[in-house]
Amino acid sequence: MKPNVKLLCISLIALVLGACSSMPKGVTSRSIGSGYSLRGATLEELEQTLSDLDRVSTAGLQTKEDRLAYATATERVVALWLSLSNEKSRSEPLEAGDLYRLESSWPKNLKFDELIPANSIKGKHLERRIIREGVGVPFVAHWDYLPDRKVAEPFISDGGYVSSVTATIDFRRVRNGPSIASLRLHDSRVMERVRLNGRELPLAADLTAFGEYIMSKKKVQMAGLKALLRSSRFMDKLGLLALEHPDEDRIPLVLVHGLMSRPATWENVINELRADAVIQKHFQVYFFRYPSGVPIIYSSARLREELAKLHAILEKRDTHSLSQHTVLIGHSMGGLVSKAQVQESGDRLWVNLLGDTPQNLGLSKAERDALSSYMEFDPNPSVSRVIFAATPHRGSKVADTRLAHFGRRLVSLPGRTFGATFDILEGIASRDPKLGQVLANGMPTSVDNLSPGSPYVKIATSLPFRKDVHLHSIIGNKEGKPLTDPECSDGIVPYSSSHLNNVESEFIVRSDHAVHEKPEAIEEMRRILQMHLKALGLN
Repeated sequence: MKPNVKLLCISLIALVLGACSSMPKGVTSRSIGSGYSLRGATLEELEQTLSDLDRVSTAGLQTKEDRLAYATATERVVALWLSLSNEKSRSEPLEAGDLYRLESSWPKNLKFDELIPANSIKGKHLERRIIREGVGVPFVAHWDYLPDRKVAEPFISDGGYVSSVTATIDFRRVRNGPSIASLRLHDSRVMERVRLNGRELPLAADLTAFGEYIMSKKKVQMAGLKALLRSSRFMDKLGLLALEHPDEDRIPLVLVHGLMSRPATWENVINELRADAVIQKHFQVYFFRYPSGVPIIYSSARLREELAKLHAILEKRDTHSLSQHTVLIGHSMGGLVSKAQVQESGDRLWVNLLGDTPQNLGLSKAERDALSSYMEFDPNPSVSRVIFAATPHRGSKVADTRLAHFGRRLVSLPGRTFGATFDILEGIASRDPKLGQVLANGMPTSVDNLSPGSPYVKIATSLPFRKDVHLHSIIGNKEGKPLTDPECSDGIVPYSSSHLNNVESEFIVRSDHAVHEKPEAIEEMRRILQMHLKALGLN
């Protein structure tokens, strides 16, 4: 195919399927500084800055001018502290001349190499900057990705760990000794007030800077269209990702993107949910990233493996881990990947996709073992709630259009993605005409899976859910048509496909397929998450 023709075809696919994705709106990456420290810093400078800060703090921090002076001095103290210490020595007291001893502390799960002042991070990725006025200096704490860290932290993102913190410094007099200057990094998402110089004051926070910072890093970005068309190049990106060290005291909230999309589709969801201190205190966000061209049963199996790995790590740390109350939110095809986590397959996938039970297919033990992780699964007992956003439970006719079929031929699946599985399937197909017909054009892609007539869609709608799982739907209605109208749709998925009878709630939004980005939908997610906490007695 000529390059210009291929480019035109890719553009057409993007027009048909593009509503499943969510890209930053006309934003380019920015360079933010790699650290915040002062070269040539001395203990004498630290002593003088602490003296200035002590004087301002004693004044009471009641006026805007006093708080600004306090913030300026605190920011410089942090820079000096980082310059005069290293990762191993940061928790040790630092003698600043004869007048002060600087002691530092931070939340137990916080890891960081650098602290970037929030006011230095600019950008337009996120629709709203969420800032809280108060005392202290907001920072983004960043712990970078390194190969050896990945071994110990299997869910660390390509951009490392990032978190919102606010620095404050308080002073305590000591008889016959230097005053103690207590530098504290507070988790500003959940801490709203702080005590300084004997007074309780509101704590400053910038809850959006961390999102702008992580979105500015090119290495965390995965191109949604390229990952659909050239899945083989992005298989190393597949996995569960965390933006901070996994916390056994918080409930995993796992976000699963859809076709031709990526984790960035959730950027505004996360930004808005961070404004709720209760949700931030009790939930930790994870992303499931995957190249969306691979078959749904493959992505579902990999998510199942990743959730089991996360649960094992959290349970090992705490036998009463909240990971057993995990919540999934899936957008579009991500809802189908999520749904498979709370369904029971029995032998239905064997029969409906391969034509018979594994016993009757005459499989060897090796063959059955190779296929069983895709074909057999039980509901995950740790997932207790799933929110479906614009999910095509019964497929979408868009996947049956001539353009989509043409686009499907451009989707290149990795030949060895499934190990020996494809070879095994071809072996079965040689003696099973039904499977042979299915594989005649190669391994079915995710686009094939989304057709209303696809064997996967048909069987997935009939698999039973775990009895005690809680299900919710958020559905777009682009033109506000009656739900009984066959044309009622979000422009990609008709209401008749996204509707489920057995959900606890169904929320309709006047929206296109990107319903998960709408303020009303995010507010509905917040309501459901708060209800989840209430049921657990955590609100």
